[in-house]
Amino acid sequence: MSALKRYDVLIAGATFEGLGIASAAGNRAVLFERTGGVGVEFTTTYRQAAIDRTFSVSPGAEALRQEADGRNIISAEGGIHWPAFVPILHQVIQKEKLEVRFLTRIIEVAANPSGDYRVTLIDAAGLSTVLTGRIVDTTNFCETAPQAAAGYQGKRRLNAVIHNSSAPEQQPPDCDGYPVHGGRFATEWVTSVALEAEDDWASARERLLAHWAKRPEALRPWQLATIADGFDVEVEAGTGLDIADRWVWRPAAQYRDPVAAFEAGLQSAAEVRTV
Repeated sequence: MSALKRYDVLIAGATFEGLGIASAAGNRAVLFERTGGVGVEFTTTYRQAAIDRTFSVSPGAEALRQEADGRNIISAEGGIHWPAFVPILHQVIQKEKLEVRFLTRIIEVAANPSGDYRVTLIDAAGLSTVLTGRIVDTTNFCETAPQAAAGYQGKRRLNAVIHNSSAPEQQPPDCDGYPVHGGRFATEWVTSVALEAEDDWASARERLLAHWAKRPEALRPWQLATIADGFDVEVEAGTGLDIADRWVWRPAAQYRDPVAAFEAGLQSAAEVRTV
């Protein structure tokens, strides 16, 4: 039997912070993402972003911000064109040769006699196992230990892009119960509905559709264009949990600024290097 591959750090979630951690750790890290997305806390949820250009960051995060600015996908107010961040993040993965495995779920974490963690995974090829000295979970629902973080998870929302074909650049009116935020461009508007704790994906979509069908007359010109692929989550900045020794949960939803989230991952390099 061949020896299990070992990594200094295992990252759950291809979030902006998760990718920052992977960038900081280089070939000593592996990142697992259960979907095929990157920057998933923003790019798949249409989460409202607020990039602060005055926020001082390290060269790696500054390069990310400049690349986004160069592609004209950040508004003056800090909003973003969500899908355009996907190729930028893939460029980071490819350029830095980060080990990122998509469509892979972490199904079990167990302590190993060596002091490492033994992590069991499942993907299209079946089950596999790796060893790691540290686990950093950046998913919003703590995929490595969902029960441990259940009491810390914030309220969920389901977002959707809306469009007015007669006046695409007109800002939707402010109506009670129908929040709206913008993206990078004047034609990008997003609304949302608050979800109940028991809502699964199917019932969340039904709730959004039923809520939108009852929208006030002032919002009638706007139609649902596309529904987000993931839940947006509301948590306070600094939310996190030490699950066990060298195993932490840092939900990506604590950040409104994706560049600041990437920077937070880069700054975790000191912790990673202590393993």
